[in-house]
Amino acid sequence: MSPISRGVAVTNVLQQPVNGGVHTSDKSVLVSANDGASFSSSTRRGIAEKKRLLNDGVIDRENTATSLQIFIGAIMFLFGMVTVILHGVVMKSFTDKDPLGVLANNLEDNLRNMNQGRGMMSKKFDSKFDMKNNKRGHRGLPPKRQEPIHLDEIGEKSEEYWNLRKEYDKKFPPDDIHRLRNTMSRLRERNYTPIEGKFDCPDNPPKDYPHDYPIMDILDHWPPDDTAPRQKIFQSICVFDYITESFKAENYRKAEVPFVIRDDPAMMRAAERWADPNYLRKLLPESSRQRAEYSHNNHFMYWNKPKPHKKPVAFKEPTEYIKMSYPEWLKKANVTDDRLLGVDQDHWYFRLIACGSFQRCRPSGSEFMFDELPFFRPVESLYVVDPMHQMGVHCRFGMKGVIAENHFDASRNMIAVMGGERRYIISDPANCPNMYLYPKGHPSARHSEVDWSSVDQHKFPKFPSVRAHEIVLQAGDALYLPTNYFHYIISLGLNYQCNTRSGQVEEAFRPIRLCGFK
Repeated sequence: MSPISRGVAVTNVLQQPVNGGVHTSDKSVLVSANDGASFSSSTRRGIAEKKRLLNDGVIDRENTATSLQIFIGAIMFLFGMVTVILHGVVMKSFTDKDPLGVLANNLEDNLRNMNQGRGMMSKKFDSKFDMKNNKRGHRGLPPKRQEPIHLDEIGEKSEEYWNLRKEYDKKFPPDDIHRLRNTMSRLRERNYTPIEGKFDCPDNPPKDYPHDYPIMDILDHWPPDDTAPRQKIFQSICVFDYITESFKAENYRKAEVPFVIRDDPAMMRAAERWADPNYLRKLLPESSRQRAEYSHNNHFMYWNKPKPHKKPVAFKEPTEYIKMSYPEWLKKANVTDDRLLGVDQDHWYFRLIACGSFQRCRPSGSEFMFDELPFFRPVESLYVVDPMHQMGVHCRFGMKGVIAENHFDASRNMIAVMGGERRYIISDPANCPNMYLYPKGHPSARHSEVDWSSVDQHKFPKFPSVRAHEIVLQAGDALYLPTNYFHYIISLGLNYQCNTRSGQVEEAFRPIRLCGFK
């Protein structure tokens, strides 16, 4: 550029009036234009005025304000462009269930909610559960999973585990149904019959299904602390054969009533492996220490550690949470002398937790449970009704005499027994007002304060009004419990149980609200 051209360029910049003066956005232009060139008098006057303004600091202040305005304008422009791009381009990937699209959708919702004075997290947790619209609120469950479930990421990936499985699949060929049924018959040591005789189980549940009985009749007939089996029990729920009656089980599940499904081939295979005395020892070696519970008697009640300022005055921790290995637990639990298993003797409860797609879960190295129990994988099925709300797989190994106190779970529950026997006393949520539950906020909320082993009818006068029924689960059995159904569990011997919870039904909360649980 020639000196004249440079002079004209500077003059054009300097002669733009701003607040009664001149404006420039670059001091370096002024300096370069002043280096030994011939300018007109107007140009020289402009340069002199510019120098004065620079010395007085006026231009610096104006430059600062103008730069801030430009910066804010650029941010607003970018903000708008991002929103447009996300809405017009990236949202297509959300429609195609692309994880990036999910992120874009959440970001767009967050931006919209910020403009309304609230964030995405507030929106997510404030919503109420609505089955038709597939929305949900707190209801004791975490928020619904937003990302798609990648089944190839579920389960165990180690070569060590799959080598063990190959060894036992060779030992127990998985396709021999005849052998599997014979094995289940051997593992089920006894038969239990309904106290009122055989009842019909039609294709769809009858209107008065299941029949229930006065709770005191059940407890008097078979006291909870007595693990000696009874041939006749107060059973009124149907037991369906998986191979020939799965369609009935589906109908009862859709009607949200309890039932038992028996002899699923995948369940029988797992029960057969677990019955081998060495398999669980190899699967759960001494080095694998898992969560367990200890009690100085045979009663176990779930509890959360309360905050110091909210701890009830009379609250005493009912059990102690500890860590132990499976061989260590088995040594304590596999006791044949009943004198060492009295109600006031020490008892232990061994636990395994597999997280799967459940995001609010602390992994414990037990993800192989999704391979041991493939029917519990997060795929919509008879066992997992709502995969997006599945809360992992929880296994509890019980020793003879262990009692899990009466409580309800705020979700559907499918409970499978891989070995041994467990007695379940089951009650409809409508019995809530007579259960004397610890209130919401209590460390053992959802659990009954009544000691079913020794009912104090003076302290709990309404409890005898409770109506219930019972079932004994054996190897290869899976019990479906609808949302908020009460259950009281007695281990009749050494046993292995695993369960998974998936979603909930809004109608089941109507009776629970009467007990203060909303």
